[in-house]
Amino acid sequence: MVLACSGGQGHGTATTGRTDGGSAAALDPGRKDMHRLNSTEYNATVQDVLGTRLQPATGSWRGGELAGFDNIASVLGIDEAQYNRYFNAANDLATEVLASESLRRRFVSCALSDPGCAGSSIEAAGARLFRRPLDREELDTYERVYDSARALGDDETTAFALALQALLSSAEFLYRIEVDANPESIESHTLGPFELASRLSYFLWSSGPDDALYQAAADGSLIEPATLAANVDRMLDDPRSDRLIANFAGQWLGARDVLSHAVAPDYPAWTPQMAYAASEEIVLYFSDFVHSGRSWFEFPRADINFVDGVLGYTYGIPTTSVDPGVFERVEYHGDRRAGFFGLAGFLAVSSFDRRTSPSRRGRWIAGSLLCAEPPPPPPNVPKLDVDDPDAGVDPSKLNVRQALEAHRANPGCAGCHALFDAYGLALEQFDAIGDYRSSYPDGTPIDVSVALPPSEGHPDGLTFEGLDGLSQAVSADPRFGACLARKLFTYGLGRVMTASDEPHLQRALDIWLTGNQTPSIRRLIQALISTEAFRSRRGGAVRDDERMR
Repeated sequence: MVLACSGGQGHGTATTGRTDGGSAAALDPGRKDMHRLNSTEYNATVQDVLGTRLQPATGSWRGGELAGFDNIASVLGIDEAQYNRYFNAANDLATEVLASESLRRRFVSCALSDPGCAGSSIEAAGARLFRRPLDREELDTYERVYDSARALGDDETTAFALALQALLSSAEFLYRIEVDANPESIESHTLGPFELASRLSYFLWSSGPDDALYQAAADGSLIEPATLAANVDRMLDDPRSDRLIANFAGQWLGARDVLSHAVAPDYPAWTPQMAYAASEEIVLYFSDFVHSGRSWFEFPRADINFVDGVLGYTYGIPTTSVDPGVFERVEYHGDRRAGFFGLAGFLAVSSFDRRTSPSRRGRWIAGSLLCAEPPPPPPNVPKLDVDDPDAGVDPSKLNVRQALEAHRANPGCAGCHALFDAYGLALEQFDAIGDYRSSYPDGTPIDVSVALPPSEGHPDGLTFEGLDGLSQAVSADPRFGACLARKLFTYGLGRVMTASDEPHLQRALDIWLTGNQTPSIRRLIQALISTEAFRSRRGGAVRDDERMR
């Protein structure tokens, strides 16, 4: 089943193609593999739990990406080289913790030489690292590590460091493990409170539960809807929620890609400082919607910017922030740009290094913001003349719209390009680094009037013009809100969406898009977390209806 369109101007209720509302399949919460911490989660977890300043995970650590995110359990494998990195990092972390009195006190509040102190300290450390209490057998295992080291002549501190290293090297720390009483059964069951706490904390913080969330799991109150909702609000108000913004929006909205985006020397204004500012603005823009509570449907058109000295100068926005890297929120209406589509970071990363690409911009909007990923181009598609070195196109006579129209005259290209080119053509007044322009290099005035063919969302087709028209069209598109929900659900669950998830997604959309409350990102997160897909799971083999899409 594929989520169909919601009604109205982006505020209606989305519908699914379900054939019955009460079958077992419709209530299936799905399954998930053991979830190894990715590099971001590992660094955040050791920082929060141990208090360390070390960030052991680097770009060389093994990772993977699926469905646009790097926290998808099924691609986070491990090999011998990666485990050795974990083991060596565990040694460094344990050494640092035991060498610092302030860090040591997190787990060791007594003299290790006192009877029972080592055991209680191992139990305290293990509970926070495993994100649940240790059972008796586990505690015995790590106490034996300590006792064996002492028997070989190590002092108490060294022996405890070895036990801590063993905890940090264990599967129970490196993986988020959810237990099925009967792994072969496809019967669903509610997550345990500590499992639910971990799902929540890694969704919103990319890290393990804090003291308050752990305690709510320990006393059983977390499974109560009111307590769960209160913790969501508390966690979104915490500075650690910036990790959700950086990791989710950084990947989904392309902020990470801006930093490495190649730009030709024709655009000398694109410096490393400019790239950093443009990337950071995307994150700050999304953050404003998370923390302000404003409607998600204003995202394409809200006339706010976050500028430092570099970006303010580029936009021509008067600002008191003149230093690079010091950002100021501004609302300025004289710069001919507004909303997400006017951000330099988006406009640059959706362009080629030396020219704009209406197809690339349009394809990104359709696939990432409307979840209407166009089919891949057929093989042997001819290049646009402006990209073909044998075509002899003079850069001074460049006219991307004319070149694209000539390309679309090919019957093999026209049908696909009609689905998304209009979104990009509406933005042609912004060049390859997001600067405003009124004409092409050949002197031709830029035409930003476009038309979309009839579709499920727009049965009569749609015409609009320029940045403002595009922003209104996307905001009103019935797929726009449902797409955010789908992306957040994928990220929050750490797995790809499947057909069995559609009823749960539908329920969240019904909560989010009905009633008189503002359809904010926070309210959507609350709705997603309230679903059985987030609060339950099942065992069993992968079913035909849950194959990744």
